[in-house]
Amino acid sequence: MSKTTPSPKKYGDTDTFARIVRANSIMHGQPVIKGTRIPVSLIFDYLSDGYSVKDILDQFSHLTPEDISEALRYGSIALQQ
Repeated sequence: MSKTTPSPKKYGDTDTFARIVRANSIMHGQPVIKGTRIPVSLIFDYLSDGYSVKDILDQFSHLTPEDISEALRYGSIALQQ
């Protein structure tokens, strides 16, 4: 029997992300934090503008540190493609 190597996940593949969803019916298909209409890109915008994770959590009280962490991981994988 030969072993097969699983193919790497591609940007947009949200199967491995419990907190990120991507559907055409939500925010025109942008990846968003599940249960919200907050695009992953918005988290990057806030961070690039100098906001801390704590600032973002204060601004969006329904987000969790895990949401932000997963958004960063999602973005990292997207940049590797």
